[in-house]
Amino acid sequence: MTVNLRWLGTAGVELSCDGQVILIDPYLSRTCKKDILFHALIPKREAIKRYTDSIEGKVRAVIAGHTHFDHVLDIPALARCLDAPIFGSSSLDTLLSISGLPGKTTVCHPQERIILDSKIAISMIPSAHGLALSRLLLLKGDINPRLTPPLRTHQYRLGAMFASQVEMGGLTFLHVGSAGYVEKELEDHRCDVLFLCVAGWRKWPEYPQRIIEMVRPSCVVPIHHDDFSAPLMPGNKVRVMRSADLEGFCDHAKMGRTGLEVRPLEPFIAASF
Repeated sequence: MTVNLRWLGTAGVELSCDGQVILIDPYLSRTCKKDILFHALIPKREAIKRYTDSIEGKVRAVIAGHTHFDHVLDIPALARCLDAPIFGSSSLDTLLSISGLPGKTTVCHPQERIILDSKIAISMIPSAHGLALSRLLLLKGDINPRLTPPLRTHQYRLGAMFASQVEMGGLTFLHVGSAGYVEKELEDHRCDVLFLCVAGWRKWPEYPQRIIEMVRPSCVVPIHHDDFSAPLMPGNKVRVMRSADLEGFCDHAKMGRTGLEVRPLEPFIAASF
């Protein structure tokens, strides 16, 4: 069975198979640097609608690996317009609650396997945030339930950090949304396709080759290498972040396993697996 995927920019990924769609870390608004630094962050309705109009199938789940703004800013708006189940941490549950969507989030437990139906399952694997930013800027802790949206950048706290595993169409996909990992948590996991954050990859010891050695993918798809404050459209050149060396990352990843395919994707263009 064929699984189609689209890279949505930043760490955002869409998986679809037989009319069923899974979204991981969808961030469409791509807020400009001035707003990121100085203003409350407001989702861009036009960008969200443009994307949701392009979805072919029913969204069965929206997953967030952690609750920094470039992973979850648009999830409350997506939850409303898609009426889709939301999966993530208690910090994500807080974000949905203060956004007027209490009880919308399924709070996931470490290593819990959630079966959506006979063909789709989700597991949340404890992970670690990379060091592309200083430790001070990792914004650890949970989103404050006493806040009222719109929130500012520093109010989107990290929350629990997960790598997301999706079983779909007879394949297993593992999404590592930040350039870090917890080795003992990955020991019993394998995957066919591995999504790996590129930004900051040189700062975490043995990343990415150790993850590749452990989970043994046949294909690695680089993600989170683009400047997420810049517009991103199909067919346009992707502006790579300063902390990312995409070409170097791809060369390095290939050394992690003999015969490994490393497959960068164009934004919003479907690829089949």
